[in-house]
Amino acid sequence: MMTTLILVLAGSFLFSATTVTAQEEPTIDVEKLAENVYLYTHNSHRSLFVVSGEQILVTDPQSPEAAKRYLAEVRKISQAPIRYMVYSHHHGDHVSGGAAFGDGPIVIGHANVPGYLSGDSAAEIVPLDITFSDQMSIQLDDLEVRLIYPGPSETDSSVIVFVPERKVAFMVDAVASRRLPFRTLGDSNLSDWVAALEELDTLDFEILAPGHGPTGTKANVREYIQYFTDLTEAVRKGIEQGQSLEEIQESLELLAYTDWLRYDGHFKLNIEGVYGRLMAESD
Repeated sequence: MMTTLILVLAGSFLFSATTVTAQEEPTIDVEKLAENVYLYTHNSHRSLFVVSGEQILVTDPQSPEAAKRYLAEVRKISQAPIRYMVYSHHHGDHVSGGAAFGDGPIVIGHANVPGYLSGDSAAEIVPLDITFSDQMSIQLDDLEVRLIYPGPSETDSSVIVFVPERKVAFMVDAVASRRLPFRTLGDSNLSDWVAALEELDTLDFEILAPGHGPTGTKANVREYIQYFTDLTEAVRKGIEQGQSLEEIQESLELLAYTDWLRYDGHFKLNIEGVYGRLMAESD
């Protein structure tokens, strides 16, 4: 069947690569999420791929080493041509190494990705062939894969890869299953981030496929939103009481989240990120 691309809105080209350290014996796994839909794991990084009829769509090659193993795992399932490679966002530890898939795939990402692809750090990243600003639909034989930009979240280039008929949504770094956000939350605007998660929550899906951590469900999206709400309110209360950052970090504990992954290592850093944002708003 002929492949069709439906481009809803296309735009310009955004990047800051992160160094990826290959391990001699990485942990490799492939999880079947639903019919046609799989999640490839290389150590702590995860990438979605869809195999439908005589076509394959892959996301996030991760790194040159991870991509070689990724291709090998895909080939255990299907020998069909890899037609599309989708970048979930611009971070180098997710989008490097795409050359391992050859020059066949059409490379797709949000319009903000290309502006980040510059300098030596981008040398291992295959440039985009197609960009979009709002939504884009890719037809893999009879199966639709929908790419959605929900607005700025953890980055301003992060998109949702949605497989409606399989009720699977893949989003990287911006959401996870009972796993704290990374460190001080980067350069994100938390209001925008929450708004993007609210947009994700409007989609009709059951399986949440994250870029890191365990596979989850749609309920994890609302939990993530609630975490941001609870954390922001608690830090704001500490500021209003005249506490310093260090005092808030030492005294604040959100008991509902103490069993989440990375709580011990990242909670104080999350506090720091929220504290800095709230203090900036008050200046």
